[in-house]
Amino acid sequence: MLYCPHEVPHVRSATLRKKTGRTLLFYYTARRVKGKIIKTKVARIGYLDEFLDTYPDPLSHFRQEAKRLTQEAQQKTRTVSFSLDEHFSFSSGYDKAEDAAVERADRTYHYGVLPLLQLYRELKIDYFLHSRAQYRNVDFDYNHIFQMLVFGRILFPASKLATWRDRTWILKHSDFSDDAVYRALPFFAQLKDALVRHLHEQVQQQYHRDTTLLYYDVTNYYWEVDREDELRKRGVSKEHRPEPIVQLGLFMDHSGLPVSYGLFPGNTNDVATMRPMMQKLADSLGNHHLIYVADKGMMGGMNLAQIILEHHGYVISSSVRKADAELRSFILDPHGYTALAGGSFTYKSRLVPSTLHVDTPDGRKNQIRINERQVVFWSEDYWKKARYERALAITKALARAGYGENTVLNNHAGNRFLKKAIFDPERGKEVEHPAFFFALDEELLDSEEELDGYYLIRTNVVGVQEGQAPFDRPCRWHAKDNLLELNRPVTDLDIIDMYRGLWRIEESFRITKSQLKARPAFVRSQDSIEAHFLSCFVALLLLRLLEKRTGERIPVATLVESLRKARLVQLEDETFVSAYCDTVIEAIGQAIDLDLTKKYYTKGELKALRGKTAKHR
Repeated sequence: MLYCPHEVPHVRSATLRKKTGRTLLFYYTARRVKGKIIKTKVARIGYLDEFLDTYPDPLSHFRQEAKRLTQEAQQKTRTVSFSLDEHFSFSSGYDKAEDAAVERADRTYHYGVLPLLQLYRELKIDYFLHSRAQYRNVDFDYNHIFQMLVFGRILFPASKLATWRDRTWILKHSDFSDDAVYRALPFFAQLKDALVRHLHEQVQQQYHRDTTLLYYDVTNYYWEVDREDELRKRGVSKEHRPEPIVQLGLFMDHSGLPVSYGLFPGNTNDVATMRPMMQKLADSLGNHHLIYVADKGMMGGMNLAQIILEHHGYVISSSVRKADAELRSFILDPHGYTALAGGSFTYKSRLVPSTLHVDTPDGRKNQIRINERQVVFWSEDYWKKARYERALAITKALARAGYGENTVLNNHAGNRFLKKAIFDPERGKEVEHPAFFFALDEELLDSEEELDGYYLIRTNVVGVQEGQAPFDRPCRWHAKDNLLELNRPVTDLDIIDMYRGLWRIEESFRITKSQLKARPAFVRSQDSIEAHFLSCFVALLLLRLLEKRTGERIPVATLVESLRKARLVQLEDETFVSAYCDTVIEAIGQAIDLDLTKKYYTKGELKALRGKTAKHR
């Protein structure tokens, strides 16, 4: 066979078929790779004897034709030179560099997976899964499937099947079937509690997690199905949807990192989820004294009683509008308030006896007296917000009044400020079709406006008093008055700051629903549902850790957006060109010591980067 070693399609080859004794002609390309000539067939020409009547010398004819094709290909070929050491450089802000045409190419690789892979390996999740699966007789790797579920949830959230189809974008080892993915889900569900406990231990060791202060809240996730089952049931949806839902309770530490979670049937009341979660958390953390922070809807009397019986602390909000006359008088009394920021924020507190209502085994309610610290503050921002929202609600209620039947007879939103009276305009007697009279309830309006801007926090957490000698423990329990005393001063502002940390857990819920697209979920069995939310929990933890590693300067939504765009496109010679890079990716690379801003990567460099993620343990 004759060929010319150029890297353009130009050569034809002749092969002798032994069975027929005929010579087959075809075109092929030839290129030199590491000193060897690599030939690739381009097109079949036909058997030599078929052209003897057409061309006097078919071989000579097709050699000339190959030269012509080679020349045409060479004229269309451009030589591009670049340096493999070239990096993107950014001046300020959220600068970015991208090639839209390259970004749409087929052979792409999500290099945004590299920082996620490093955090995954730092937490030793791969080690945990390998150790638990080493004696299971399966033809796939559980760790590779779990990586696909977690990384795919962050980089391209979709159904399990769609994630499996695109797995080669992020995985080096992707030789498992879609059936293997569904077979692995029950295994992940069985390991849920053990893996969550393992993650807590790793975060505690590597990031010095402090779980003394724990935040708790509940949200729910819907399924686009009609039929209920043991877990998916219709309940009070946070998104006001009619479909069956699952309740998810989440514990978070003071720095915003998720600690543990639990699933409950969709018709479970929020307040009923807390005690089972507290018990599970106490078993895994082993802390002697904890401080639970939650919203008023989460802390019923039974939950508070359980916290006190176990010698823990609590910080909760309480409705000022439902306060009794004595508490209302304390709140509105201007005496004792400390003013900050020119009077736009004021606060005060007191330590008083309080009453808890708890259920007895025979179904009755008992009252328990405890001592409680009440911190009340007034904020000008809250005052403005309350006035604006009430005015908007009343305007809507007045606009609807008198139109249609029973339009404002309920007391929802602004309707509660409207007095309703039935009368006969002529005789003042009851009639079959009464008319309605609507007017603002000025007395109720004045009563509510009086409390605008006020907020009440209840707690049993106190600190050492001025001049009091410190003790030899972080905190201690006072059995006489049911107070948890910390070994440091605890001011009213400290209590307010503890409570305000709840916004981080609400943000975490938004991340799972918006960035991670945890709902609507498509899996159906309880094991699959558990595995789905386990992958979401781990994905949330990785993102929160990445936020922490970058100095908490970049919002999680921005981190996710940049990681999803961070792709490489493979060229013919196994060189990869970056399709996107920005200052967020630059910051991520600097935070975890990975070079993510190169314009070009060789296959060996990418292999080295993946290997480097395993060395940061």
